[in-house]
Amino acid sequence: MTSVKTFTFAVVVLLLSAMAASEVSSTEVRSTVAEVLDGATFEWNVSNFPGFYYDIDDNIGTEEITLTITNRNLLDEDNGAIYITRTQAKDFDFDAPAGLESWGQFLTIGFLADEHFAGYIPGGYLARQSTDVNLLRDEHLSKVLINNAEERTLTTNSPLKLAQGYEIEIKTVDPNLGRVYIQLIKNGAVVDSAVIEPSKAGATTTDKTYVYKKDLGDTKKVVIIAVNFKNAFRGATADLATIDGIWQISDITKDVTKDTKYGRMTIDEVTTDAIRMNNDGERMTLSRNRDILLMENIRIKTADQDVTAEDPLRFYIYKEITEQGTYEIRGAVHTVLDGEIHISNPLNFAGFFYNMDDNIGTEEMTTTITRGNVLAEDTGVVYTTEAQIKDFNFQGWGSFYTMAFLGYPYFAGYIDDMTSTHILSETTTSNLLSSGLLSEILLDDSTSMVVASSEPVELSEGYSLRPRIGIDDKGILVELFHNGVEIDSMAILPPFTYVYSADLGTAKGVPIIAAHFLEPVSLGDRSYCKIDGLWQISDQPLEVWEGVVYDKMAVTTVDPSSMTIVMANEGNRITLSRNMDASLMGNIRIKTADQDSFWKDPLRFYIYQTVTVSGSEEAI
Repeated sequence: MTSVKTFTFAVVVLLLSAMAASEVSSTEVRSTVAEVLDGATFEWNVSNFPGFYYDIDDNIGTEEITLTITNRNLLDEDNGAIYITRTQAKDFDFDAPAGLESWGQFLTIGFLADEHFAGYIPGGYLARQSTDVNLLRDEHLSKVLINNAEERTLTTNSPLKLAQGYEIEIKTVDPNLGRVYIQLIKNGAVVDSAVIEPSKAGATTTDKTYVYKKDLGDTKKVVIIAVNFKNAFRGATADLATIDGIWQISDITKDVTKDTKYGRMTIDEVTTDAIRMNNDGERMTLSRNRDILLMENIRIKTADQDVTAEDPLRFYIYKEITEQGTYEIRGAVHTVLDGEIHISNPLNFAGFFYNMDDNIGTEEMTTTITRGNVLAEDTGVVYTTEAQIKDFNFQGWGSFYTMAFLGYPYFAGYIDDMTSTHILSETTTSNLLSSGLLSEILLDDSTSMVVASSEPVELSEGYSLRPRIGIDDKGILVELFHNGVEIDSMAILPPFTYVYSADLGTAKGVPIIAAHFLEPVSLGDRSYCKIDGLWQISDQPLEVWEGVVYDKMAVTTVDPSSMTIVMANEGNRITLSRNMDASLMGNIRIKTADQDSFWKDPLRFYIYQTVTVSGSEEAI
């Protein structure tokens, strides 16, 4: 028989649990999904691959990848893969006040899915401060590290931290002359010092802007750091300065000379405003379950699926992010036009959950614009999702219902016809959705592990299993601990599936932990057993019954028979105006451009999901 424990929970806990699910050690930013078809050509750009660099405010981003399939599943050498990117003029985020010289503009270029600096456009202050202004002419690029106009305060006790180990320190402020004495430090060593006079009468851009120049290869004395000091004054305990503009590019450049290789791609043409690469001499085979390096941080992934004429091999390109930070995983860019309907699904929006191997993921969001720029209440935003059948990774347990919700996979119910004789199907409540609940899938693993007698097996949410093997090396006493306290034990005779069940609110007797044990063995003076199946769902499920609100969206329909959920922006009219960033539901948001002339150029917008990566720190 199964063991049962009862849990109670609060809505606040549930919502916090949902938000916490968005933190990961790394994340894939994937393109739209394609199928391997002989003779097909696929093109990805900033609209259908969110991994490429794109600035919605200025509509900047030109990267393109074209893949052409021949001989059924080959990307032929030379031109099976082509990558093209072009420069565009862009304003600095810092906009000098009236009467002061502007920093000007620069040439930006998306390269290898990151924004890079190609050169200063002559005429601006930073261009005048640089000896050479065009990196691309010298066949290299520099990654844009910081470009913002956020106002912040710098003190003698708190230096301004920049990227790549740089920081600016205030040494002292002379209030009588309006001078600030500063030092630029890199990795603990002083590399430059200067006097800035932001507060003196009639201060110019030269008085207010600190610049640091450096040779970047053949490009001489390029401004790589610029900081605008708005004012400075002496405080009671520390000297202070206000900064309202920061610009920094990398002091390590990317080589873009002809014949330079990045992964399997080779630069075959460089002009003053464009770069082209192809897979020169590199033939790539798109076969089942492959993860192919294309160029540096962009890869091709194929599904681990049985391929048939009716179900061709699926694949996508993706960018993997491992650097610590919070990122936008955006959908396609649309324009605000009255009467337009836009549909987002897992195949065109990487923020929705999609399992390519099993073709699982049914989330769909429809946005309908009315009255010029309004997503009307009730039907302006409609979200639907439907559960799908998925096999457990441990084959003896059969299948279960999984449901993508708010961009993540959840457990929705056990299927009654499972082939296992031990006992995931023997539940009081098999359909979690009938109780208006979903539970996060924490473990679904069939990797074999060898465990010594009395050695703990750590699970999630504070649970652990400890098998104690009998002296006859046949029976096992399985003990389950939660936060260090034993909550269950069961004597089993392997091969056997140990199951622990809990009451999740009104859902009674739901198996939340299962482990399949094989017969123990003795090696020397120690006994061991093998676990070749582990399953765990969260004991803190999400509430999804009718009326539950997630930000601007409310659950309008929960149908346990068809295993569907529908949400809409009930009572929440959303007006798409310039420079807005609004939550729709969970980590899924909607953003509009901060653009000047949207009465001539329709306002741009996209939906996106935020993902927090807790991986390595700055990897520049």
